Amino acid sequence: MNAIWAFLQAHPTSSILVSYYVLSAAIGSLPAPQADSHMFYVWFFKFSNTLGGNLTRAFGSKIEASPNFLPAAQKAVDLGQLPPKP
Repeated sequence: MNAIWAFLQAHPTSSILVSYYVLSAAIGSLPAPQADSHMFYVWFFKFSNTLGGNLTRAFGSKIEASPNFLPAAQKAVDLGQLPPKP
């Protein structure tokens, strides 16, 4: 453990860059929220992508931009929020 700590202290810039890369990869692997996702997951997804610098993914995760737009639209029609298709 002391050897790891000594290495991190000897190479602070490299350690920070590797840590950021690993964290960014973990954030990037989060699946996009679905139409039936819990509101906490939607918040967590947007918050973590904002912290990770993935602003396009954080703010582009609206239901209209997601691949599950049609199921979400059908759910809105079923709930009476949208008129049915003619």
